[in-house]
Amino acid sequence: MNMHHPAFLENDDLHQSLLALAQAGLAQDYLCIRSRNQHGLSHFKVNKLHMGMVLRGQKKINTQSTQVHLSAGDLFILKPDIITDAVNIPDVKTGEYLTILVPFCEEVIQAAQMIWAKPITDKTADILKFSIDDFSTALFTWQDALFKQDLVKARLTITSILVQLCQQHYADVLIIPPSKLSKIIHQWVIDEPQYHWRSSDIEMRLGMSSATLRRKLSQEETSLRETITHARLTYALELLYSSKLPMKTIAAKSGYQSVATFRERFIAHYHVDPAVISNE
Repeated sequence: MNMHHPAFLENDDLHQSLLALAQAGLAQDYLCIRSRNQHGLSHFKVNKLHMGMVLRGQKKINTQSTQVHLSAGDLFILKPDIITDAVNIPDVKTGEYLTILVPFCEEVIQAAQMIWAKPITDKTADILKFSIDDFSTALFTWQDALFKQDLVKARLTITSILVQLCQQHYADVLIIPPSKLSKIIHQWVIDEPQYHWRSSDIEMRLGMSSATLRRKLSQEETSLRETITHARLTYALELLYSSKLPMKTIAAKSGYQSVATFRERFIAHYHVDPAVISNE
């Protein structure tokens, strides 16, 4: 699909273009978050920098210090290492909530750091709110590159958005939090959620004793069990939003042999029944 857009095209054209991207199902370097039911998510931990674009419906996000209400056409930035409560509200006309979510990999952030090459003194909110029109030229270029399967150009464009944020005095988006042991383990589980992770597996990979592992995770105010559970539920949440897989399949792919156990853990963590989110 070949799409060329002059920079002066209006917000509605950009909105329609991003809707076409969401409906194309390419899902390369981005996620499509869909739901037919209004629901809230509690205690959702953001592990890395994200950019989101609300295309249908509304979204409310709260942290300890920030409250943001987003509507279709809004763009938001979620900073890493924050815990949020969110409510997703479907559009009245279409009955669908739809957001494109773009996680920023460290390589893209590091590229932006090299381009910016200035001390970072900005201190801004946990959640930043803009209009998609504020980044229209870059977003048209980004979605065009994705349709052409040019991931290099797409990532360069995302880098340019970060630099644009720096120019608008939001340079603290380039701060990469210090690496935590729990984050490393979290990513291992995300990469292989069906694997039966044991403490001995983690200890062997890290070259660390059981006591040291427990002590270090305790210093990060978590435990190995909590870290593994959080990773599996994060993976399951992505599947619930982005696929139409049966609940049994999502549970199995996330490392749970029992749907009942999966549902119990999900409700305990996010305070919402996964069936409410499911697109099945």
